Amino acid sequence: MLPPASETPPPGEKRAAQDYDGREDETTVAEDALWIPRVLLFPVYAVTEYVVVAPLRFLATTLETDPEVGSVVKSILFAPSTVGVIPTAFVEFGFRPSVGLVFFWNDLLAKGNDFRASFGFGGVRYWKLGAADRIPLVLPTAAERARSYIQLEADFLARGDLLFWGSGPRTLDEDETGYGIRTWGGGGRIHVEPWRGSFFEGWVTARDTVTGPGECADPITVIDPEEPGPRAIRRSCDPPTIRNRALAGQVPPPGYGRPYVTVKSGLRFVIDSRQKRPAPGSGFAADLSAEQVSEVDDPDRQGWFNLGASIAGFVDLTGTQRVLSLSLTARMIQPMDDDDYELPFTELLGAGRREDVPDLELMKGFRPGRLVGKSATAATLEYRWPVWAFLDGVLQTAVGNVWDEYHFEDFRSELLRFSFLGGIRSTNHRDHSFNLLFGVGTETFEQGAAPNAARILIGGTTGF
Repeated sequence: MLPPASETPPPGEKRAAQDYDGREDETTVAEDALWIPRVLLFPVYAVTEYVVVAPLRFLATTLETDPEVGSVVKSILFAPSTVGVIPTAFVEFGFRPSVGLVFFWNDLLAKGNDFRASFGFGGVRYWKLGAADRIPLVLPTAAERARSYIQLEADFLARGDLLFWGSGPRTLDEDETGYGIRTWGGGGRIHVEPWRGSFFEGWVTARDTVTGPGECADPITVIDPEEPGPRAIRRSCDPPTIRNRALAGQVPPPGYGRPYVTVKSGLRFVIDSRQKRPAPGSGFAADLSAEQVSEVDDPDRQGWFNLGASIAGFVDLTGTQRVLSLSLTARMIQPMDDDDYELPFTELLGAGRREDVPDLELMKGFRPGRLVGKSATAATLEYRWPVWAFLDGVLQTAVGNVWDEYHFEDFRSELLRFSFLGGIRSTNHRDHSFNLLFGVGTETFEQGAAPNAARILIGGTTGF
């Protein structure tokens, strides 16, 4: 229907936009205040929009509009809908880059039975394999996979590029040393999700581990002026390995070079009131976990408990998944009998590097292994917002540290550190997630809290 002649604009001018709903335009206080984070986060927006989203949009459009390109790409990357292969790559500065594959087979042998496998390769000193089979407790509906299941799992890892800075709250960046690890194991777990994001999990796993010299990431030539002859020239590593420093007289960390076998049994309870997307993301969550660890190859070692607790609150500022959250987390290790018991350094909080899963870390602005201790505390403020169909922007700041005593006995407010993180993450972290993250960590407040650590990671991570 044409507008009345009285409403027809003069030639060359546009008429006013139609008011179809007849209601007054109203906005909330939170929506009115969105201009503040939009101005502050414009650099992040520019990177996400033109470096990440624009290429993905172009790729998606090409796959849909060009049948030849789409058929070739889909035939390479994906099999039928129940079976598929996803190529992966992961780069974290300071560690070896790796490439790999994630294989999935849904409804293997029986409806709801899902098989997952992953392979990673980063050179002759970096191999990673993992496999898991999920037996459903409740059959899945439609395209959604079973949310309650029994999982059988096994994995192997050999890599020579791990780093260690010592343990406790006062470790320095210049204390960086390298080492290698070879570990393999497996077990089973039960996972039950009765309501929204809440779940219960129990597991029993066994693992064989040994550490070694690793690799020399950046060999250098050193000339000793006090040593005459050819012996004055020798090769060293930058950073030095734990073995280098041990040969120079420095005491290596507990358990270095000693093979050990652990059996771990644990329970985890998570209560999460948030609903699935696209519902608003407001709510609360609590996470409690307890794990018993025994060194079964040495009857004189009694083992220890890993204990953790976290609470978090989430506020969706606009009801459209723009979520501001605050979480408080504490973790600790408790020896079964003797507080003087020395754990292998690879079992301390913060030392695990078997999977590239940032969700398992407290102070994410620091590289893995930078903060290692027997107990840890952190308070984290985070803002997340959607930037694409399956990608979220994230900004996070945290204050906390690790402690060298089992029961937070050396906690001091002046020994806390800041951690900052920003970037993009995929919305689904269950089996495979994409990350483009940049982080910064600081010295302790006692040392001035100046930034002294940077972290950049790009690529896909596996989490099953």
